[in-house]
Amino acid sequence: MFDSTSVLDRPTDGWADEAFAPLRAELENGHLALDLLREEQQVIGTSQAYRARWIADFCRARPASGDRPDTEVGAAAAATRAARSSVLVSVSEWAVDEVATALCLTAARAESWMVQSLQLVHLLPATLEALAEGRLTWEHATVLCDVVAPLDDEIRADAEARLLARLGHKTPPQLRAAAHRVVQRLDGQAIGRRVTAALRERGITVHPTGDGLGTLSVTDLPLPVVRAMEDALRQYADAAATPDDGRTRQQRMADCLVDLVLRPGEHGLAPVQAQLTIIATVRTLLGGDDPGEVAGDVVPAEMLRALARALGLLPTERPTRSAPPEDPTDAADATDTARSGLAGLLATRNLSGTALADRPQIALVDELTGQLLGLTDAAGLRAGSALGPPPTAAYAPTGALRRHVQLRDRRCRFPGCRRPGTRSDLHHVVRFPEGPTSAGNLCCLCRHHHRLVHQAPGWRLDAVAGGGLRFTTPTGYEVTTHPGGLTDGSDGLSPPGTDPPDDPPPDDDPPPF
Repeated sequence: MFDSTSVLDRPTDGWADEAFAPLRAELENGHLALDLLREEQQVIGTSQAYRARWIADFCRARPASGDRPDTEVGAAAAATRAARSSVLVSVSEWAVDEVATALCLTAARAESWMVQSLQLVHLLPATLEALAEGRLTWEHATVLCDVVAPLDDEIRADAEARLLARLGHKTPPQLRAAAHRVVQRLDGQAIGRRVTAALRERGITVHPTGDGLGTLSVTDLPLPVVRAMEDALRQYADAAATPDDGRTRQQRMADCLVDLVLRPGEHGLAPVQAQLTIIATVRTLLGGDDPGEVAGDVVPAEMLRALARALGLLPTERPTRSAPPEDPTDAADATDTARSGLAGLLATRNLSGTALADRPQIALVDELTGQLLGLTDAAGLRAGSALGPPPTAAYAPTGALRRHVQLRDRRCRFPGCRRPGTRSDLHHVVRFPEGPTSAGNLCCLCRHHHRLVHQAPGWRLDAVAGGGLRFTTPTGYEVTTHPGGLTDGSDGLSPPGTDPPDDPPPDDDPPPF
């Protein structure tokens, strides 16, 4: 039993204030930091509202009337035009490239900002005002652009007003869920329109994640189809399990997907053959740590050697010993074996029975920049033709010249574009026949940017010293790109920047010539 008297007799003033002084100071400092953070967030919202208005003003200054008419050769393909947002119909197709170049953005991000800015200015003015006042963030505004902006005029303002009135402390995902409920009540047909629009955007995207790894995303498929694919892969994975298999089901599902796509003819479909370009130094193939490239992506040295062995490009490694070799010559023997295998590969004359589609090429690179200077094979090297293929008097480059330029440039040379050179056009910097069909006058440009340099008003492309290309926008902004080094991970931008995601333009645009 407690003695109530003793409890009442205890002092009631608690701990001395000095004991809580440090904690009280930390709480007050945290309160001040949050107040400053909220104020700064409001300033950011105001700036983003200004950005939306300025982008809309820029779009008005770039009308689509300056683009090549649909009836003329070289105009954007119908599929390309259909993929554009309806708010960009009146805006020149080249405006996105100008914004992306000026702000060092990817084309996808620049187009997204342009679409959202036009939606806020012309379709959601109340949302834009709330953003300017700091009552919501750009992420909240993006939700309303995605869900409310596509509505018909007669119900859009009603939906916008209801959602802003109920904004409260909703996070963007909570606001999105509320927006869908409001839209479903006001416009029952909106779901069908959104599904149709999303299906037009379906596709596959590769996201390099570093260290030679990446993610393959399949986007905007009907959910039942995605669930069916998941279930099928799960069944494949369960069927592939063995008692001593240490892989998880998720790992087996990923491996089964690779097998279904890359094993030609083993699933009843017409066989296909994946083609990869492997770039490595001799030092890497002989055991060095310098990274290499596979299909334009930087991969660790050991991963590249494993792939080379799997393709028969290098001899299989000896079994790993549990103890260091007693004979010090064993390590040298292993190196000699790899070197002889590499020498035999480079000297290959008959490709019959090998995994090679073409004879291996030897690259001569600049030691400081890593840029490709020449490309040849062992026979050409012995013949003294290591400085690359000769020019041709014809308009179309020879196969050797095409491979040389594609390997040198690696990607489309337009600033920030990630389109691989192997899927790009070859462009004469100085128009043919005034300019020759030679390595020095050719560069890789994806179809969209090839059309840009031929058609977009006010754009200029000039060659500069050191293999650089200077792109000048209609406003006079200049960006110079250089061919990327073969193994330095650079895309050739000057100055170098971060790698944007791979978001290439469509393949179906007609050639500009």
